[in-house]
Amino acid sequence: RAPHLHCGGRRFDPCQLHYMSKKQILEEVDRYIDYLEKPSDNFGGMPVCPFVKAERQNNKIMIETWNPSEESYLDVLEKFKESDYVSALIVCENTEGVNWKDVDRKEFQKKLQRLMKEKGHDNLKALCLSPFEEFTAAGEETRKGTPYFLINIVDNVDMAKAHKTLVETKYFDKFSKEEINELKVYPKNYKK
Repeated sequence: RAPHLHCGGRRFDPCQLHYMSKKQILEEVDRYIDYLEKPSDNFGGMPVCPFVKAERQNNKIMIETWNPSEESYLDVLEKFKESDYVSALIVCENTEGVNWKDVDRKEFQKKLQRLMKEKGHDNLKALCLSPFEEFTAAGEETRKGTPYFLINIVDNVDMAKAHKTLVETKYFDKFSKEEINELKVYPKNYKK
């Protein structure tokens, strides 16, 4: 169990998540999504996340807060599976036993994938976004503005289609070799 620590020094303080109303939390997440929707020269003139705007405008993205001490991840996943949403963004709340600042994003993501596969949800992909790790895409710190530790759930087929679409554009042109290998997002004609 990770100890409850003061995060401090951030515009958004994820340690205060459980003191905020759900409305306030979702407003902060909306501001982050606004950033993800803005075109950027670093991404070939496309948004950081080119597909989120349509999902949000068409009410196809489920945005939920998750308190691990009150419900399981599988309960949240089940809500998503029973809905008409095509993706989900889960806002992870700190609890007495979990401080998301102390969670290793990569390891946690792997655990979620294993759990989903064990429970028959291997058609889905969980992508974890942490504001607490050093991370860049196309030289931009895309996760620093993440107000909280987030879990993005998407269908594997949809994700593969999205990648195939992006490969045909200039989206990956400014990604470093390290970023491409870390994310495993190989553009056309890429030599490993």
